[in-house]
Amino acid sequence: MISFVVRRILGMLPVFIGVAFVSFGIVSLAPGDFYTPQKLAAVMAGASRDEAIQSTEVMRIKRGIDKPWIVQFYIWLEGVVTKGDLGVSFASNGPVTKYIFANGSELLWTMVITGSSLVLAWLVGIPIGIISGVRRGRFLDVAFSLVTYGLISIPGYVLGWCFIWAIYHFVNPLIIAPGVWGLLDLHYVGQPLSFAKVLNYLWHLWPAWIIVGAPMFAMVVRLLRLSIVDTLSDQYIVTARGKGLAERPVLFKHALRNAINPLVSMFGMMLPTLITGSILATQVLGLPTFGKLFLNAVRTQDQHVITAALLFYSVFLVGGNLMADILLAIIDPRIRYH
Repeated sequence: MISFVVRRILGMLPVFIGVAFVSFGIVSLAPGDFYTPQKLAAVMAGASRDEAIQSTEVMRIKRGIDKPWIVQFYIWLEGVVTKGDLGVSFASNGPVTKYIFANGSELLWTMVITGSSLVLAWLVGIPIGIISGVRRGRFLDVAFSLVTYGLISIPGYVLGWCFIWAIYHFVNPLIIAPGVWGLLDLHYVGQPLSFAKVLNYLWHLWPAWIIVGAPMFAMVVRLLRLSIVDTLSDQYIVTARGKGLAERPVLFKHALRNAINPLVSMFGMMLPTLITGSILATQVLGLPTFGKLFLNAVRTQDQHVITAALLFYSVFLVGGNLMADILLAIIDPRIRYH
């Protein structure tokens, strides 16, 4: 197992290099660069086209974005390998690592929201998936199916808009637009941590848990239901029942141990829905997450920040797949990695 984990970690390196290479190429394909708005502002202020270009060319040369993108990528990769440097943020004029990891608490709140949404989706989804599978075709199964199909088909940002509408009409008429829900009520901002402030955090986070975790919750329920239904018809389950075993040990000791394997295997493939949900839904709710920083970098073409953000998401996804493999080996001792 240890050798398998080490090989998988080493195998991540080409993936990260590929992600960085593609992100550099995509940003370079877009017209203009980070300093293009400054050129437009100079022209609108009355400067000539040549004067506008000259006013920003010094900064472009300083940041190295006057070179072909493949040369930029090589310089950036060399800095990562030799210095552990992810480049410079054009917006902050400082290191990308400091901009990402020390800029308020965006990364912290991203991990809190996505991690807690993931845990809640699985904690609630597994029991419901079991009930739905055991009671196949009955009222609870039909009701859960309608809810989960709806959550899968409705995008997270639409749920966010619906939440903002409900809050405006029934709770707080000052919440009139997306982005103003926030993380705290105004009178708690800057105050020391207290029990009331923690409760206020929870009040502002629960819609994010629902909106971000809803698609994963629905996927957990649907996959586990299908796996339970399929497993309960296997011959060894029929044999266990024929020997007189009670239904509870048949379900939890025999059926569930095998039925949950496909769900754990799909864990890594579910993570992209969690990431996209956190980027879009938290933007609607106005929460200070990493997704907001990423979208701002995309808008301004802050190339090194975009690359670092995509690498972070890559670590999240590849690490999730590795975790799924390890959990699968722990849950089912018959599975071994060499």
